[in-house]
Amino acid sequence: MYLHKLNGRHHLCYASLTPFHAINSLLDLQHAKGQPPHKMTMSKLTSKQQANLKSPIKDINKHLNSIRNCFNSTFSLFSLGSRVVNHFSSRISFHSPSSSSNKDLFHHLDHAFKSSQTSSYSTTVIADGGVKKSHVATAVTHIWSDNSIVQRLQVNSINITSVEAELMAICLGLIPAMDKENIHDIIVITDSITVAKKIFESRSNPLQNVYILVISVVNSFFRKDGRNKIQFWFCPSKAK
Repeated sequence: MYLHKLNGRHHLCYASLTPFHAINSLLDLQHAKGQPPHKMTMSKLTSKQQANLKSPIKDINKHLNSIRNCFNSTFSLFSLGSRVVNHFSSRISFHSPSSSSNKDLFHHLDHAFKSSQTSSYSTTVIADGGVKKSHVATAVTHIWSDNSIVQRLQVNSINITSVEAELMAICLGLIPAMDKENIHDIIVITDSITVAKKIFESRSNPLQNVYILVISVVNSFFRKDGRNKIQFWFCPSKAK
C-alpha cells in the first residue's frame, strides 16, 4: 500500500506539470497538454521498441487516466498569495496540547464547547475517522448545537488510509456546518490536527478533489461575513 501511494504521488507530479514543460511532448496525445509530439514520443515507437523501453514515461502514459478528472494543479485557491490562509489566517486557529500535559487543553476545550452550545451563532463539529482490520474505513461526524446533536453523518469506504478517513470525517461535518444560517463560529474537534491543517495546504496530492470542494466553501464562508471563523481543537478518540 505504501509503494502504491508513492507511485500515485509520482503520477501526480507529471499531472501537475505546466502545459509548456518539455516532458509533455513525450507523452501520448491525450496527456500532452497541446504540445507537439517529440520524435521519440511513445506513439512513434514500434511495438518492439515500446516493449523493450524501460522508462517512467511508459508507466505514466498508462496510469495518467486514473488521475481524478477534477485534479487541477493550478487551482486559484492553492496558488501562493491566493490561498485562504494568506487572507484569513486570523480567522483560522488550531489548538493542540503542549508537550507537558493535555489537562490545560481539555480545560480550555470544555470551556470552548460549552460557550459554543450557549451561543446561537456557534456550532460544534465532532469528527472521527478510522480504518478497521477489514480495510473498511468509517468517517463519523456529529454536529452539536444547543447542547444536543442536530445532525449525525456517517460514510463508509474501502481501501483508503486513516488520514483519508479522518479528512473525510472533518469535511463531512464542516461543509454542512458552514451552510447553516447565522453561524459565525465553528468549532471542529478532531484527533488529528495534522490532517486538519492539510485542508489549507497547496501541495498536490491524491485528495485534491476533496480539498478543492472544502477550501472553496471555506473561502465563501469567510468572505460572507467578517465575523466568521473556524477553530480546530485536538481531542484523542479515547478521551472521555
